[in-house]
Amino acid sequence: MENSTQLIHVLDSTVFIGLDFPILQSINAQKFVTTHSVIDELKDFRSKMNLDIMRQESKLEVIVPDLQALKLFKKRLRKIDPNTRLSETDIQVLALSYQLNGVVVTNDLALQNVAAHLNLKTRILSGKEIKEIRKTQLRCRSCKKVFRTSILRCPDCGGELKQFYSKDILKE
Repeated sequence: MENSTQLIHVLDSTVFIGLDFPILQSINAQKFVTTHSVIDELKDFRSKMNLDIMRQESKLEVIVPDLQALKLFKKRLRKIDPNTRLSETDIQVLALSYQLNGVVVTNDLALQNVAAHLNLKTRILSGKEIKEIRKTQLRCRSCKKVFRTSILRCPDCGGELKQFYSKDILKE
């Protein structure tokens, strides 16, 4: 994980939900950005208030990820993790960070995991930080064969597939 300064910081919805202003203000960022879909995810009063404060202080810019960059990012994501269960909002946050060469600011473990796979810089304000990179795979419940590609049924026996994770320890 990266403790970057003077970079663009792309904020995930978890940042607004558990926002700690002193920590956020201590970040020496070039600018903070987020996506419209992150704003749409904010439902409770506190999260919306945190967003409004950042907008009123002109500390936040809302950016739409470039469509071409988003397509390229999704293609790259499918190669790395064809079984990903990230939301469209999570994908947009990662794609925007990829597009802007920014730092993903999140407390979401799944987002941190995918960012690590894609060599994107991350910053955690509060909450847990991943200790290992997890890869999703599918295992047939009947014959126990393992697949990395996204399929619905085992091509060998027709059995139901269940998602599981394998781990790679992060090297520091």
